[in-house]
Amino acid sequence: MNLPQNIAEKVEQIIDYTFSDKALLACALTHKSYANEHGGESNGRLEYLGDSVLNFLVAEHLYRTCECDEGTLTDRRKEIVSETPLADAVRRMGLMAYYRLGKGARMGMAQFGEKPTSDVFESVLGAVYLDGGIQSARAFVTRHLLGGK
Repeated sequence: MNLPQNIAEKVEQIIDYTFSDKALLACALTHKSYANEHGGESNGRLEYLGDSVLNFLVAEHLYRTCECDEGTLTDRRKEIVSETPLADAVRRMGLMAYYRLGKGARMGMAQFGEKPTSDVFESVLGAVYLDGGIQSARAFVTRHLLGGK
């Protein structure tokens, strides 16, 4: 269940990361409804991993850049890793144009709010982490969520 090469290249250009294992990218952009209809693996496991990596990287960033107490650090991390900023980042990148949804999910997407869109950020991050390690994941988060270079 691979992505067409031209689509994979477009997404890699958007996220500024080139995958060694293109199957990870394809999986990151596959909703469970699409996997149920067409076979293959959905992005759920990558989303799970990406969520943990994201929390770590944002906590690390805040620790290094904010002379705040633990409670303030926690509050700031929660704000950054919440659905709205993640969904906004996905929309800025235009990744939903490449997200593979099943027919039923495509029709009902609006009723789910920002959660499915924010999940895409986490699944792509999980794929970047598995493919390129923590430095690549850090660069992805910094570039697309924290506003750095």
